[in-house]
Amino acid sequence: MEKKTKKVKNIQNLVLAVLMAVVGVAFLVGYVWRWPDFRLLVGAFIVMVWAVTDFYDAFHKDPIEERVSGAADERDVYLAMLASRWAMSIFNKTLSISSVVAFWVYARFDVSWLLPVAATLCGVELFLFLLLLFVNLYYEKRG
Repeated sequence: MEKKTKKVKNIQNLVLAVLMAVVGVAFLVGYVWRWPDFRLLVGAFIVMVWAVTDFYDAFHKDPIEERVSGAADERDVYLAMLASRWAMSIFNKTLSISSVVAFWVYARFDVSWLLPVAATLCGVELFLFLLLLFVNLYYEKRG
C-alpha cells in the first residue's frame, strides 16, 4: 500500500505556521506552569488557529505570485505596483507625522509616555526604510 505524502507548496506559510505553533505552545506552558491568566489562553487559541490556517495554506495553496501570474496582464501588474507604492507612501507619511507629533507633544507638554511611542515610531520608520532599500537592491541585481 502506497502512502500519499503532501508536498509543501508555500515554504513561507510553513515557516510561519511552525513559529506560531511554538508561540502557542509557549503560551500554554506559561498558563499551566507559571501564570494562570485567561489572556494567555485567549492568545494561545488565536495563535493556534493562525498556525492551523498557515499549515493548511502551506500544503494546499501555491504562493500568491504563482497563482496570479497566469491571469495578470501588464495593466494588472502596473495597477498592483501603483497601489502598493501609494499604500507604502501613505504609511510612511503617517509614521513620520505621528512620530514628529509625538516628539513635539512630549517636549511641549511633558507627557512622559509619548517618548517611547515616538522612539518606537522612528524605529519602525527606519526599519521600513532599510527594508525598502534592501528589497530594491535585491531586485535590481536579480530582476
